[in-house]
Amino acid sequence: MGNSLGIISEDDDLFDIPADGLGYNVINFTVDAMDVHFRQQNNHPNNLPVCEKPNVDKFKYTEMYNEVKARCSMTAKPTEQRWNLMQALQKRENGLAYPGSDSFSPNQQRYFSNMYIPNHRSMRLMSLDAKVFVSKFNKTGTKLLTACQDGFVRINDGSKGTYHLLNRISARDIQWSITDADFSPNGQHFAYSTWSRSFYIMPVDGSDDDCQWIDVNDTSSSRVAIFSIRYSPTGDKIIGGSNNSAVIIGDVETRATQILRTHRMPVTDVNAVSYINDNDPNVIIAGCDDGLLKVYDLRTSFRSRNLSKSVVSFIGHFDGITYIDSRNDGYHVLSNSKDQSIKIWDMRKPSNLRNRSTARQHQLAMTTWDYRWDRVPREFYNPRKALDGDSSIMTYRGHRVSKTLLRAKFSPMEQTGQRFIYTGCATGRIIIYDVLTGKIREAIEGHKNVIRDLDWHPVRSEIVSSSWDTHVNLNNYNRNIATQSLKRRRSQTHDNRPLRRSRRLANRNNAPE
Repeated sequence: MGNSLGIISEDDDLFDIPADGLGYNVINFTVDAMDVHFRQQNNHPNNLPVCEKPNVDKFKYTEMYNEVKARCSMTAKPTEQRWNLMQALQKRENGLAYPGSDSFSPNQQRYFSNMYIPNHRSMRLMSLDAKVFVSKFNKTGTKLLTACQDGFVRINDGSKGTYHLLNRISARDIQWSITDADFSPNGQHFAYSTWSRSFYIMPVDGSDDDCQWIDVNDTSSSRVAIFSIRYSPTGDKIIGGSNNSAVIIGDVETRATQILRTHRMPVTDVNAVSYINDNDPNVIIAGCDDGLLKVYDLRTSFRSRNLSKSVVSFIGHFDGITYIDSRNDGYHVLSNSKDQSIKIWDMRKPSNLRNRSTARQHQLAMTTWDYRWDRVPREFYNPRKALDGDSSIMTYRGHRVSKTLLRAKFSPMEQTGQRFIYTGCATGRIIIYDVLTGKIREAIEGHKNVIRDLDWHPVRSEIVSSSWDTHVNLNNYNRNIATQSLKRRRSQTHDNRPLRRSRRLANRNNAPE
């Protein structure tokens, strides 16, 4: 997860090592003006990096691009009449909005919803005494889990938007912090991982006395840290990404564990793991600290102390993976990386790693900076050339990844049609990208330190963010903020227009000699 370099920093937050390592189409509110402002002020260390214009030449011909447009009612042809809200409302009143229904279609509803995505911090849900590492909703959004470095897991009511506390559970064997947590598929239990060699399982309504655990025994190292965990879609297994190049598979019922070795030598951490599809409990993907993504089939992968056979591998990141999120269609996943980028991958388009020169180039591209305290290398912001073998279908840049393993996720399918990607940022902002354009749609202020984790409510336009500033914030849509952003963008566009000839002549005649 982290490099082996040791550098003294003047940032108080960074003395708490190990951080995570060992040793803007029709009516559309955008913030292009805000994004330009950030880029013009790039000399300040807390501002967003300067990035080139996103390249969508490859992505716009993909299956995912067309699916997102269709699910968000954005497939109108140029020859068709422009969509009008008042006409749509009139058709709905006349029962003509959607055949067979007296309301809008699901795709039309997503079109409306995407106009009102979160754009500001509305309130502070919690102020705790230590850094907050995890915030996650269950599948239905009725429960919100937060995990803090103070050693407590808090379960809050997320069903009505009140977020009052339902249960506070003392976690076991913390050692440094809870690193990740996940709800079981039925939402009755949750599992968490710490800086230890075990998975811990607890009932949502229980106490610390109800804790069960799965010990990891089949490992050659006495020091084990599990950075990322996921329940299987069937709920009978838990997978975890660990140090020593290991993916750990634990059986919930028998408490037995098995080890997948991602690399022949146990020197590369596995920072992120995920299932490819919620309907398939056998295919998983692992994100490694050398920038590689590897897909495994748990039915066929050979488990040994040396190397487990992967189905396919993906190359494209210049540095380590910090998080993986699946689109749950069985084909597409996104990865967040320390090279300051988010990439989308199609599992049907793997990278060719047979060429040794490609692998060698990948190793040479890795830098010796340590993301926990070093300044981000400038070449990461605008790389001149992609890695040979890069098979990603889209890349997003504009957020900052440092200090910890930041998460990036797809927006909910039911509510937004997965039109957006949202991520935490080391500057304390929530960055929301438009999947189709690659541009920053919103940059939400509210935290004073890195946002380690965040989650979008499955059915409400709300994002809960947890930060190392010890706060958990609720972020939603504010009309005034959107109006101000729209006026700022129009004002900037007006100011950049060329002057009429009469105005130019008047300015020239009035100019001092």
